[in-house]
Parts: sequence; C-alpha cells; structure tokens
Amino acid sequence: MEHRVLGVVGASGGLGASTLAVALGVRAAASVGATVCVDGSFERGGLDVTACIEHEPGLRWPDLSDVRGEVDGADLLRSLPADGVARVLAARGSPVPDDVVGACLGALSSICALTVLDLGGSLRWVAECTDVLLVCGPTARHLADAAAVAAEVGRLGVPVRLVLRAGRREPVTGEQVAQHLDLPHAGTLVDDSQVVADAERARAPGTRRNGAFVTAVDRLLAELEVCAGRGVDADRVSA
Repeated sequence: MEHRVLGVVGASGGLGASTLAVALGVRAAASVGATVCVDGSFERGGLDVTACIEHEPGLRWPDLSDVRGEVDGADLLRSLPADGVARVLAARGSPVPDDVVGACLGALSSICALTVLDLGGSLRWVAECTDVLLVCGPTARHLADAAAVAAEVGRLGVPVRLVLRAGRREPVTGEQVAQHLDLPHAGTLVDDSQVVADAERARAPGTRRNGAFVTAVDRLLAELEVCAGRGVDADRVSA
C-alpha cells in the first residue's frame, strides 16, 4: 500500500491552501481510512481552527516538543483531535525541534494512506512530501510568486502540480496558467460562497455532500490517485 504525504502550499497568501489541505484529508478519509492533516509551519497556528475542531481535546505540536526516540504512529494518531475520521496535528505558534517533527511525520505517514502537510509560508518540510500541490491565483503577482515557489520545490526533486484558485468568471484557465508555469495542472478551485458560510457555522471544509468546492477536491484526489490505497482503518484509530 502506498503511503502519500501530500504537501499543500499557497504561492501567495489568502488563497485558501489551509482550507484545501483540510478538505483533502476529510474527503479522502471515506475511501482510504484514517487520514491526518498536519501543520508544517510553526510561525502561526491553527490548522485545527481551519478544521473547526480547536475546541476538541488532543495533542498539538507543542505537546510533542519533548518526544524522544521512536514514535508509535497509531498511538499518536489516536491522541490527535478529530471530528470524524480525519485527524489534525496543529501548530500553536511555537517552534518544535526538527527531530521531533521528522519522527512524528514518519510515524503518521507510516500508517496513513494519506498525510496532508500544510506547508504554510515555509518549505522547510517539503522534502518529506511525495507530491506537492501549489495553489496559485490568476494575477501577475500570483504567477510570479508561484514561479518562485515551483522552482524551489523543483530543486528538491519533489513533483509539484498546479491548482488554480479562480473566480467564477475568471478568463484565465488552469491549463493556461499551468502552461505558463510549466507545471502539470491538477485542478481548479472556483470561488464557492458555501465554504465561507461553512466556516462561519463551524463546519469543517470538505464535509458537505455536494457543491463546487467539494466536487473540485474530489477531482483533485482522483487526479492524484490518492484513493487507490488504504491506510489504517478508522476503527483501529478510535479503539
């Protein structure tokens, strides 16, 4: 069984990369079993806030700062906050030792078919990824930022694909942006007002049964062939 570590990075701020990261974990869980969404940037906090589970008990990155030696992936996964099958390992604005991050990522990815790593504003952990989704907007500024990020990821030898974030009447297509950046086009996220409404109602991204956003996320997962494998069963995590 293939264990994927899917990195998600926004070429610029405000493109919804964290929302996409959570939705990927939520949508994939129904097909592959337990998944985990991980904050890969520690300067800020709150992937659990994006997932609307900041009130749920469980470990966050600062709680793991003193971990030493081998980490049991199943035990760690069980200890993370969740609302449903997808679990979240969130930052709290505090640095975590590199060896702890590496050990925890390795442990989680060893038992989950999909680990979604929200790279945030840092590419520090991109080398841990098997694939990277680069979220880019359609403006000249977005394209310049995306080109710089793609070049840095490419130097590390990690496959990167483009996800265009666009308005409903955006004249530029994902294929055009991908061609400009010389990247494979994974999909397009069209603005969906339901995502904002869900966040205001403390509803996690990806939990709707239908809508433009969840349809696009499902297409991304199919394009990446994420749902071909299966990780640890949800029953094992909740036991």
